[in-house]
Amino acid sequence: MKKTYLIELLREILNELEQIQALRGGTDLRSIIEDYERVVVLLLRRNFTDNLIRFSPREYLEIYSDYENPLLEKMDFAQREVNIFLVVRP
Repeated sequence: MKKTYLIELLREILNELEQIQALRGGTDLRSIIEDYERVVVLLLRRNFTDNLIRFSPREYLEIYSDYENPLLEKMDFAQREVNIFLVVRP
């Protein structure tokens, strides 16, 4: 996946996470949101060495136990793509 598409996917996930947080209130998702924001910035700067979102689907489930949410599939896909990007940098 190209970096621009990966960044688009990460921003889409960020948007959905922020919507969920707004609907449910509280700051439960703040650390997950911050990790996604950091990954986007680091991707843009071409300066990252660790997948900060690798456990984000599990962290989301620990907070909400929302196994049916299609966002989980996007989060899982994104964390796998970030892993690939770390191994094979363009």
